[in-house]
Amino acid sequence: MNSTGASGLQVLMRLLHEYTGSVVQKCEMRVVAEGASGRLIARCVHPDCGGLIGIYWTSERKDNASFLPAADGLRRAGVAVPKVYARVDCGGGRGACLVQDLGEKSLLSLRGGSTEEVTEAYRAALRAIHKLHMVQPDWEMQPAFDEALYTWEQDYFAEHLLGRHLHSGAAEGFSARAECRAAAQWLADQERSPVHRDFQSQNVMLVGGDAYLIDFQGMRFGLPEYDLASLLYDPYMDLSDGLRAALLEYALALPGSKATPQRVLACALQRLMQALGAFANIGYNRGNSWYLELIPTGIRNLRGVCAVIPSHSPVAPLASCVQTVLS
Repeated sequence: MNSTGASGLQVLMRLLHEYTGSVVQKCEMRVVAEGASGRLIARCVHPDCGGLIGIYWTSERKDNASFLPAADGLRRAGVAVPKVYARVDCGGGRGACLVQDLGEKSLLSLRGGSTEEVTEAYRAALRAIHKLHMVQPDWEMQPAFDEALYTWEQDYFAEHLLGRHLHSGAAEGFSARAECRAAAQWLADQERSPVHRDFQSQNVMLVGGDAYLIDFQGMRFGLPEYDLASLLYDPYMDLSDGLRAALLEYALALPGSKATPQRVLACALQRLMQALGAFANIGYNRGNSWYLELIPTGIRNLRGVCAVIPSHSPVAPLASCVQTVLS
């Protein structure tokens, strides 16, 4: 455990003591996640503290401090997210909180499960994210998706996937190409709503028949189709084409949905580029080889999306360009 994790555990143990009155030992804290983003997540297994997850964060990422405002706002709006029981401001952009323990059953845990079980769970997740898309935020979120952010995602793909992983000469100047600029501009010009920003199978927890959203600190205004594409083309789960199509049809039919199939494909193109850049970056620069194992599936999904984007789509030139650099 690094120094951030060690100090974070101490903060969480003090907060647990203040909230429950029980003295918690280090051995009674089980680390769930300790990432390079300056966050530590730990489950308390002390008999008097069951049902609590502790989250500690630093200022390493700007969105870390957005978790609590988003959690409060989403719960007020009726979106299924963990309840916050206690919180503390540690100063210097650092903080901690205790939240509801939703267990360990995520959408990802259903990989390889029956089609019926997976379908019902995904439908619950799609209903949950649809409710988030309908929220009118009264709290400050992260900067909205704009042309610069879409371009950053394209740069991320070029640097880490094309350059580092594929050793492709196409990496240099990729996002400066006219095809990239046009796609980024078109996506930025579309009507926006609140989006989760990282809506994938690891960030949906299943409790009974309900789907709860987690890791929503990156919320911002963007295209709801970006969230739909993030989930339905998620390389972690690798859904079949038939199930993906059925789930998309279900999502588009939800009351009040303004999503369109054309924008879903455009966002899938963009999101898969971002995800592949992340897999290569985390795999090579943070030493987590599991993410490198996801790259072949991600590339296959990206090629599949490029192949079905219609020629009249505003992002068709970018799709053609991506097919070329991946060949």
